Amino acid sequence: MVKSLFDLSLSVVCQHRLFEALADLPCQCKQKLLEFFTSHDQISDLQCKELISSSVFGNNLTKINFYLTEQLNDDILDAIAKSARNLQQITLIECQNVTDQGIISITLNQKNLRFLELNSLSQFTSDGLKHVLSPVLITVDLSSCAKITSDGIYHLVLNNPSIRNLFLNHCRGIDDQALYDIAQCIGPNLKTLELDCASNMLQPTISIQNLSEKCPNLSQLSLARFFEDTDPYEEIEVRIFGAELKDVDLYGNYFLALPEMPPTIRSIRLSVSGQEDVIDMIQRLGKQTNLQNIHLQLICPEEDMNSIDCANRFLCTFIPYFGTIITRLHICIQRLNDAAFSIITQNIPNLINLALDVQHINTHYIHRFFSGGIRSQGSKLRSLRLCRLRITYRALFAIARGAVSLMDLETSHMSSVDDRFLGLLADNCKNLRNVNFNGCRWISDKGMAALARNCSLREVRIRGTGCTDKSLYTLAQFCPEMQWIAHADFSGRPKFSDKALQFLRDACIQRVIC
Repeated sequence: MVKSLFDLSLSVVCQHRLFEALADLPCQCKQKLLEFFTSHDQISDLQCKELISSSVFGNNLTKINFYLTEQLNDDILDAIAKSARNLQQITLIECQNVTDQGIISITLNQKNLRFLELNSLSQFTSDGLKHVLSPVLITVDLSSCAKITSDGIYHLVLNNPSIRNLFLNHCRGIDDQALYDIAQCIGPNLKTLELDCASNMLQPTISIQNLSEKCPNLSQLSLARFFEDTDPYEEIEVRIFGAELKDVDLYGNYFLALPEMPPTIRSIRLSVSGQEDVIDMIQRLGKQTNLQNIHLQLICPEEDMNSIDCANRFLCTFIPYFGTIITRLHICIQRLNDAAFSIITQNIPNLINLALDVQHINTHYIHRFFSGGIRSQGSKLRSLRLCRLRITYRALFAIARGAVSLMDLETSHMSSVDDRFLGLLADNCKNLRNVNFNGCRWISDKGMAALARNCSLREVRIRGTGCTDKSLYTLAQFCPEMQWIAHADFSGRPKFSDKALQFLRDACIQRVIC
């Protein structure tokens, strides 16, 4: 992939500190400038601070986006806020030096604010939410802000009744009261709610039932690991209401009996261990007449034969009923028997994501699934994750020739993966963006060069491989949209030199996480 003229110009401007006369740029260019300054740790440069503090720079600015920077602090946000009074979108992700004062400065009197994302801010507390007030605020994401409490949620929803999408994933400081306040203040307007890993709930089943009853227009509800502190063998009856509810995520919750849900559900994500009553689950899901998509995760951590056999029987019973609407399948088990694997490869025609973490498996079925090139059953897969599989070269090369739609590939800790495999991937899987070859010791700079030249890679994990600094220089030349590269080997020692890592950071458009 070749850098655009704008990106090349931007690189020259920033590398040579040509900050003068940039205040009159169009809004879109200013937004990209801020992102570039942040990604390349130039936001604290004296000239840069003078630029963003000028009254002209912020007057037409509608969006700011800062990601993973320690240079951003309250003073810089205050400087931007002095002139940027028409912001419609504010995004701050993993900016650890931003406190409540900076959040208050940038959000105060922003009457046009529609999107607010304050994600993974370790110093951000509920006090920073009390001044957020916008009559058009639609989406708020406070995920992974551990110091946010129910008090902050109360002020947020009370002052902003227009909120329709609320994301509170990993907000472990909130409790049941937050759910009651959400239902009371924005219940009729709420469309999307995510409460993944909100583990501080005292009565999760009652709180969710009350919330769903008072949010009649809720269409998307995510409760991943929401009930994980309850006894997995205790038969609890969970009821979820909603006349408009279409998408439910129950990942990480292992129910003996599926929750009672409205018949409007179209998509559901389930986690099972194989110990569930599969017939009862089939009957309950059978009542969902609008169901079009299932994301199934089966994890069997036990290594005894009885548990493994139960898990295989679950797959053999469940998949024939719902195979046509299963689009994502994740299996983690010590042994996947031939009957179950055969059913998987023959009865799930619309599969787009497949993850297998299996120690004992017959790779004959993998070969058959991908054989036939672009006409194979596996040609529709967009994501394939294989971990520690003992696989033949014949099956491995069938993947490289047949999985032509792949964007995300993991083949970690597999001794058969080498440069020949990467060469075939480069020839056939040109949509690849993310690759994970950790622990594949026969991969070298030659294989990575082939991939880099043919695929616009963004995330590359090559710990425990034979790759050297040469791979980084190749990635810098051909993959300007790189965002992630493995930094240390499994021993903990740095895998690449500081010089090569810095060269990669300077060559790429966005921040490269090393």
